[in-house]
Amino acid sequence: MKPSLFFAPFLLFMLTTQSFYSSVTAATIDDFVYDIAGKKVVNGGVPYYIGPVEWAKGGGVKLINKKCPLNAIQDPKEVTKGDSFLFVLNAYNQTFLRLSYPLGVQLSKKSANQNGKCKGMTYLKIDDAQAKPPSNLVTSDGLFERAVSCFQFVEYPKPTSAKVKSYLLQLCPTFCGAGPDGCFNVSTYVDNGTRYLASRGTPLEIVFKKASA
Repeated sequence: MKPSLFFAPFLLFMLTTQSFYSSVTAATIDDFVYDIAGKKVVNGGVPYYIGPVEWAKGGGVKLINKKCPLNAIQDPKEVTKGDSFLFVLNAYNQTFLRLSYPLGVQLSKKSANQNGKCKGMTYLKIDDAQAKPPSNLVTSDGLFERAVSCFQFVEYPKPTSAKVKSYLLQLCPTFCGAGPDGCFNVSTYVDNGTRYLASRGTPLEIVFKKASA
């Protein structure tokens, strides 16, 4: 395995069941989400890059388009970190992210300002996870705690390396009170060479790197 170029210096030791949020009543021995430096990922306020484990599979996640809403893709350049994002749990009293807890994924203010993206810090969403592209693509302009923007992180079921903690992002509409049952893996959907993030395709194995605020 060849780790992503921009994540490689930090990699250290590191599929939960798709349980509903109502069943998540107590922490397991270790149900925290970790970045590639082995630190717990902070709930809100701290930006992170989202990237693949292997450099042969593209760079970091970023938002692109000429108008809103923006589409989430994997940058084709392997050394590119992409945009930085905030992860905000619906459970406000948590300091760190936990597996299988509903959350919103929000473009950081710094990335939005630097790249001239849509105004405001909007959340990622999938309008219709059961549809075909473009309706099932991951886009911006979502709202916090809505069914279309209700995500969770779970451990990747078959990680590329046992020494690296990697994760899968899932959309779980019913965690926020509406939509189809079950969860949908955030995957890569390739169209004309562009790796879009969508609810169908190849499940995207991801890791996190802390970004500057």
